[in-house]
Amino acid sequence: MIAKCFRAALAALLLAPMAARAEILLDHPWAQVTPPKAVVGRAYVAITNHSSETEHLVGVRTDAALSTEIAGIRILQNVPNLRRLYNIDIPPERSFAFATGSYHILMRNLKKPLVVGDRIAGALIFENAGEVPVVFAVETGPPAPVR
Repeated sequence: MIAKCFRAALAALLLAPMAARAEILLDHPWAQVTPPKAVVGRAYVAITNHSSETEHLVGVRTDAALSTEIAGIRILQNVPNLRRLYNIDIPPERSFAFATGSYHILMRNLKKPLVVGDRIAGALIFENAGEVPVVFAVETGPPAPVR
């Protein structure tokens, strides 16, 4: 009896991270093609939180760059300013979308230029769900809006 309860508890512990990941839905992960000598790239994805608690995106990593961060553009005195964000809160049953000209995933010190058709493996790191694997497809994508 005790062994059976122990096995059930162990299985629940092992499957809990998978269940949390299942509550995070990623839609259309893509990265924008870069010029041949670019050292910085941008990636985008829409994230939906299907859990009952607010989820916090706290980091990103990719195989394409030496460092990756969450970034946003803020307009100050009619001048766009890039700023690093340390987390993004996604309420229950809500979505958040990285989009050109706005929030994006900034890849610094690219290992090579991003070419149409390439695929970039990585992970979005959430406070509750842990690491959620993602593959960004490199596309030409829409140009950033003119401000």
